[in-house]
Amino acid sequence: MVLSKGYIMKNKSILEPYTMRFIMPEEIDQVITLQDYIYELLPNKEIFYRDPKETLLFEIERGGRIIGVFNHANQMIAYRYISFPGESEDNLGLDIGLHESQFKDVVHLETTLVHPDYRGNRLQGLTLEKALEWVVPFGYKHMLCTVSPYNYFSLHNIMKAGLNIKSLKKKYGTPGKDDGLWRFILHRDITSLCINNPSRYEALEMEKIKEQKQLIESGYVGYKLHKESHLIHYTQDFCQN
Repeated sequence: MVLSKGYIMKNKSILEPYTMRFIMPEEIDQVITLQDYIYELLPNKEIFYRDPKETLLFEIERGGRIIGVFNHANQMIAYRYISFPGESEDNLGLDIGLHESQFKDVVHLETTLVHPDYRGNRLQGLTLEKALEWVVPFGYKHMLCTVSPYNYFSLHNIMKAGLNIKSLKKKYGTPGKDDGLWRFILHRDITSLCINNPSRYEALEMEKIKEQKQLIESGYVGYKLHKESHLIHYTQDFCQN
């Protein structure tokens, strides 16, 4: 299913056509190749959790989708992975206190990656727009995702899309081996028209884990990431509906 077509810049200098579409299970190796390539380039490996091939295939089998972006040579240059956790223990609604009756209305924004040669084309935003267009007609209400506190660009993009920080905890750990990686858990009610512009807020640096946890646990919500200072704005005057 083709979601969109158009033109993008490669290395900010070469105009190329692209196609955005849902990928097929037999194309999953392209996803693995791209995520492994980008992982090896990262100076801080903690900001990215690689999805096992088996997990991706399992999620596709139970209704998840991967939106792939392909260049003129049909090479995958970006993707966005979406899953529907339902009542499983993986549902991020558990981490932000959603009632179990709401779990069926949850959609997860999982990994989003863009090849370095094609960054600067708003591909994260474009794939998110298509994801929203696709999920809203099915009645999903709660959009959730995790982002590393050390990943400014991903956090900035996802907060610009209206997702707010509701929790901060370690995720993706291995029982008995490690307790996981620090992750913000962000949420957006995609049926709400509410806009947050509070008069009172607290501002903290992204990397200040302890201080942010204290704020969140005392009822604050992160609603804005300041572009210049990289400070996250938290408020208790949060608009819910």
